[in-house]
Amino acid sequence: MSSLRQLHNRIDRWLDRRSLREPLELFERLPGGGVPCLASQALERAAQAAQGLDRDARLKHMAAPRGCAADGAATQWTFQFDLPRRRAKLACDWYLDGSRQGGRFGHECLASSATPFPPPESVLARGIEEGRLGYSQATQAWRQERRRTPDLPLAFRDSDAVVTELHEHGLGLGDGAFTLTTEAALHGPVWVAQTAKEVLRLRFV
Repeated sequence: MSSLRQLHNRIDRWLDRRSLREPLELFERLPGGGVPCLASQALERAAQAAQGLDRDARLKHMAAPRGCAADGAATQWTFQFDLPRRRAKLACDWYLDGSRQGGRFGHECLASSATPFPPPESVLARGIEEGRLGYSQATQAWRQERRRTPDLPLAFRDSDAVVTELHEHGLGLGDGAFTLTTEAALHGPVWVAQTAKEVLRLRFV
């Protein structure tokens, strides 16, 4: 039975021309000014890369892992997308490389990594490869994965507006850097600002 299912899975995979089959790594230097930017500005670059792979790309998460300055700008923003038509996940990392040759803070770079779903080394992928599971189960699991986390709207309160509100909540300029990330909540997505002392959740749209 497994041998026959393996054959059917190979045929189904061959017919499934749109889905990403192997991990994909992309890198480019951008012609920007080499200065920290707001979330929306970095997202514009990342979204172009995502839509170049899948015009139906959906934003799932974003963060400023190196911290965010007092004006809401950051030297690094990370983004995660679902690529529905390609049945894949995309991670985009916009950052300044620190070389100081491409601008005051370095070259603008965008590194992207696309991973098929299910990931090649996952239990589901191995089960399909070995014929213990049908190829159609990958599609079913992808539908569930797509529903697991909501899509983020592309129109949102930018990082500078978040900083303004944080100041209103008592976060002063002397309190040091803070990181920003997004988080799913019952009432919709929120911004999460984390300092060394506290975590604050603010509306996303």
